[in-house]
Amino acid sequence: MKLRQIPDDFIVEEVPDKEWKPEGKFAVYKVAKVGLTTFAAEKILARNLGVKFNKIGFAGLKDAHARTVQYFSAETGEPQKGVFREKNVTSELVGFADEQIRTGDLVGNKFIITVRELEKEQIETAKRNVESVNQGIPNYFDSQRFGSLKGTTGFIAKDVLRGDVESALKKVLTATTKHQKGVVRKARKMIAREWGRWAELLVEVEKMGLERASEAAMLRHLVQNPIDFKGAFQKTFAGVRQLFFSAYQSYIWNECVKRLVRKTSKEVFSVPYEAGKLVFPRGWSLADRTFPLVAGDMNVQGDDRAIVQEVLKQEGMQLIDFFSDAHMFIARERHVKLYPSGLALEDADDERCPGKKKLTLTFALPKGSYATIVTKALFEQ
Repeated sequence: MKLRQIPDDFIVEEVPDKEWKPEGKFAVYKVAKVGLTTFAAEKILARNLGVKFNKIGFAGLKDAHARTVQYFSAETGEPQKGVFREKNVTSELVGFADEQIRTGDLVGNKFIITVRELEKEQIETAKRNVESVNQGIPNYFDSQRFGSLKGTTGFIAKDVLRGDVESALKKVLTATTKHQKGVVRKARKMIAREWGRWAELLVEVEKMGLERASEAAMLRHLVQNPIDFKGAFQKTFAGVRQLFFSAYQSYIWNECVKRLVRKTSKEVFSVPYEAGKLVFPRGWSLADRTFPLVAGDMNVQGDDRAIVQEVLKQEGMQLIDFFSDAHMFIARERHVKLYPSGLALEDADDERCPGKKKLTLTFALPKGSYATIVTKALFEQ
């Protein structure tokens, strides 16, 4: 079973929650991209418009390893400058809005996903599970939410919340992945080896041509303030810091819901993901409900409170740890069950792998839900 062998194997398009106007303060662009993060597309749009990042808004983050269509807003007096076609990204002006697009300004997302290198038995498993998936599956955060775990061990946010900001900063500055440029991997490995030699490291990083990179900004701060790890951590792009804390909050929520699934299911199966294992039900008796994301002021009672306390004890954390000047945690309610809309499956021979089958899945999800949770539930892997 293979996902995302080519960009067209994972196609996602945002469904906006409003209609655009013929005029307004903010220009709205429909941006189609492939092989780029949302932040990278934002940077390209800002460059074409000649505006700063804070003049750009978007509703959600989309994976780089996919073909995606999403909407951006921009405060600009020259909206036509945002119409362009470049390698891997195109932008068209689709209207205007009175307010900037913000995170969550979506109804949901539509997906077309092709799963490859399948055996006949895997196709049968997926088709057999369609009915149970349509009846609701756990609305977990999936691996895409936990990119900050790649190349390192443990959650960056957890270190910050426990007061060990040096460990958090070390994870930020030394994590290496196969998707990074070679020069970045080389610099980060050097920083790990020579940790604490800030001046020498800064010189070498600048020699590598990374003088404008976040690594240099953090090292530059440490040269002037050798033990101010908190200040250096703040040099990380604000949007990236937000992802660190969101990832840990999402992990805690997943762990709580796993316990709910076990308590309300006749039988379960588990599937690995970036942050451990997810548990899916067979025969789920849980009614529609929500469960809050962890926050210092969250108000949970009874069995739910016991679940939260059990997970935090496992983590060596307390609720009071989530009162932090580094990040404001909000106990937002999230639906425990996820219902795909219009789920359809179509199998065919896999032209990329003779002798194997492929399965194309078409469905829509509400905002904030993960399409790969649907594939995990269908294929049980």
